Amino acid sequence: MLPPDLKRLDTHGIPEDKSEIRLFGVVRNESLRMPYFLDYYRRMGVMRFFIVDNDSQDGTTEFLLAQPDCCVFHTIGSYAATRAGLDWLNPLMYQYGDGHWIILADADEILVYPRCEQTNLPELCRWLDRRGYQGAFALLLDMYSSRPLHEVNYKRGENFLNACDHFDRDYHFVSRQGLPFLKPAFPPVEPIGGPRLRLCFPRQNTPKLWPRLRVKLVRRLSGLAFRFGLVKKVGGEKFAPQSFKIPLVKWKRGYAYVTNHRLNPVRLAPVTGALLHFKYFQDFSARVRDAVERNIHFDDSAEYKRYGELLSRNPELSMVYEGSAEYRTSADLVRLRLINSDPEWEC
Repeated sequence: MLPPDLKRLDTHGIPEDKSEIRLFGVVRNESLRMPYFLDYYRRMGVMRFFIVDNDSQDGTTEFLLAQPDCCVFHTIGSYAATRAGLDWLNPLMYQYGDGHWIILADADEILVYPRCEQTNLPELCRWLDRRGYQGAFALLLDMYSSRPLHEVNYKRGENFLNACDHFDRDYHFVSRQGLPFLKPAFPPVEPIGGPRLRLCFPRQNTPKLWPRLRVKLVRRLSGLAFRFGLVKKVGGEKFAPQSFKIPLVKWKRGYAYVTNHRLNPVRLAPVTGALLHFKYFQDFSARVRDAVERNIHFDDSAEYKRYGELLSRNPELSMVYEGSAEYRTSADLVRLRLINSDPEWEC
């Protein structure tokens, strides 16, 4: 049963074909990115797209409706109130994803994995099926230009890498700590690094446990105090965003994403990928203002407020630093140990 605020706009038939790889996502005003986003995933083997359009006003809706492989669901509902759209996406995947390999991706996220230049997603998914794997872990890798943000000029329909082909190579993969006497944390590892932590949350940009754990403990204790009326607001340092997702899953009814980064435990493959994340195009400043004004993102849009402060102080802001690297192929990420391959996959 789909949420009542979702209205399907297209009239395309949806075949009962479990071999279809299906992509699910929420978009709002993504006309700049959608042409290449769809083209990339089509070339990689995605057969059908299930897109929630959150009341776009820039032509995104009309563009999607002109695509024969896009099932378009419109809503004017609150992105924040639906847990970043998960209250829309989980029911869609329940109805249209069962038995399929699915991808969960935003319009600015491009999935790469070892040898993706030579092997498409159907080949990868068949390999995963033969070995009984149910999902693949991915580093959320922020991509940026070598030029200041205000000089980025991405042209609609072009490869995202034409505008933003640099990334941070300094990441640490640390064990995620579950609570005592409860099930182990899933997924078991977490990458620490990237421009968002480096610029917006520098004290949490460390593999050491205590600086990160301290933030969680203070916020949780403050939240309990707020709940019991002991303080007027939740205090403490804001949470840094997580830099991983599990975007590729062999979906079953009963599965659910609990956040955009995590779902119920599944058997993860040894091959991992990266979601190349193209946030820093020429529309970035406008998106920062919109996120702050509408307060739609995680932890009161704390990340976007930090960006707003940085841009206000430095209009020439650039993401480049001494640890920046240029992306050419997935082999670069394997060599830097940001993604993992497997001898059987390399055969």
